[in-house]
Amino acid sequence: MSEPFIWERPEGKLNSGASMLGEEEVEEVLAVIKGRALSRDYGPDSRETVLNFERNIAKKLGAGFALGVTSGTAALKVALAAAGVGPGHEVIMPCCTFISSASATISLGAVPVFAEIDESLGIDPDDIEARITPHTKAILPVHLYGVPCQIDRVVEIAKKHNLKVIENCALSCGTKYKDRYIGTWGDLGIYSMQIVKILTAGEGGVVVSSDAGLYERAVRYHDIGGYREKTRLTGVTGNEDEFIGENFRISELTGAVALKQLEKLDRITGSLRANYKRYREGIESIPGLELHPVNDPEGALATRWGLLFENAETCATFSNKMRERGLSPGLMYGGNPIYMQPKILNQVMHTPSANPWTSPIYKGDTRSYHKGLCPRSEDIMNRVLMIASVNPLYSDRDVDGILDIVRDAAESL
Repeated sequence: MSEPFIWERPEGKLNSGASMLGEEEVEEVLAVIKGRALSRDYGPDSRETVLNFERNIAKKLGAGFALGVTSGTAALKVALAAAGVGPGHEVIMPCCTFISSASATISLGAVPVFAEIDESLGIDPDDIEARITPHTKAILPVHLYGVPCQIDRVVEIAKKHNLKVIENCALSCGTKYKDRYIGTWGDLGIYSMQIVKILTAGEGGVVVSSDAGLYERAVRYHDIGGYREKTRLTGVTGNEDEFIGENFRISELTGAVALKQLEKLDRITGSLRANYKRYREGIESIPGLELHPVNDPEGALATRWGLLFENAETCATFSNKMRERGLSPGLMYGGNPIYMQPKILNQVMHTPSANPWTSPIYKGDTRSYHKGLCPRSEDIMNRVLMIASVNPLYSDRDVDGILDIVRDAAESL
C-alpha cells in the first residue's frame, strides 16, 4: 500500500509572477542600469521600459490607456482621484476586500460604504442600490484571486445612477468575464504588481481606462499635478485644468521587470486556467462537495479556489482534516469583513482633523461599523474555505495530491 500524499509546497513556486522570473527580467534590468536612465524622465540612453509597458498592457487588455504607478494601493488612490472622489463623497465597495480599498478612499477624504457579497465573494449587485445615497460618487467592485464579480450588472447599476466604476483587479490581472478582461468594464481599473500577484515587479501598480479625460487626470495626479508629452493624448495644453497631485511615478527598473513579466502573461494565465480546470473536474467527482461560484469558469483564473459549505461548523471541521495532511486552508481574510479591522471599526486617522466621517463637509448619515453590518457576508465568509493556491508551475502530481487530500477529508466526514 502506498504512503499517503503529504502536501509540501514546491520550492520556489510560491506565487504566479514570481515563480516565472527568469533571465529575461535580469537582462532588461541590466540594460536599464547600463543605459544610466533609471527614471522614465531622465537619462542619456533611456529604454523607455515604463512607457513600453504601459502601451503593451493597454493593448493586451483592450484598454485605451494604461499608467504605471508605485503600488496597487497607489493605483486605487490615483483612479479614485481621477474619478473626482474627495471629501463629502461616499464610495460603495464589498465588505470582503483588502484594506487598501478602504484606505485609499479614506485618504482622499471620502467615506467607504460596505455592501454585501454573494457566494463568489464578490460584491452582490442586488445589494448595491440600497446603499446609494445623494453622496455616493463611485462604486468600487473587487475581483478576488482571479475570480470576477458580476461586473456587467455593477456597471449597469452605476450608469443608471450616473456613478463612476473603479474596478479593483489587484489580485486578478488576466482574468476574464464573458470573454472580456476585467478592469476594462468600468470607467477605470487597477492592478497590483506586488510580489504575490499574477504579474510582479516586486512592487508596482497599473491604472487603465478608455476615457481619455480620466486617464489625463490620473497622469496628473500621479505626477504632482504635471503632465508629460509622451503620455498626454487628450489635447490639454499649457496650464489648463491644473491641480495638485502626489508622486506615484515608477522607475525604469520597475518598468523593466514589468515589461518582461507582461510577455509571460498568456503562459501564466493559460497554466492557471488549466490547473483550475483540473481542480474543478476533480472536485466535481467527489460526492458532497461544492466549489464556490466563480461566475465565469472559463474566464476565471481562481489563483485561490474554495469550497462552499452549508455552515461554518462543517467548514471548520473540514479545514482541520486537511491540516493533518499538510495543507493550510483558510477563510478569506480570516472570515472577517474589512469593517471589523480595528482601524476601520474605530475610524482611526493619523490626525482627527483628517477624519472623513466627522468632517463638516460630509453631510451623510453617521457611519458606524459593527459586527452584523453585512450579516449575509459574515455568514458566507465563514463557510467558504479557500483550499489552495493555483500556481502556473504546479505539476499534475501537485494538483492531484491536493485533490487526494480533499477527497480523504470528504470521506472521513
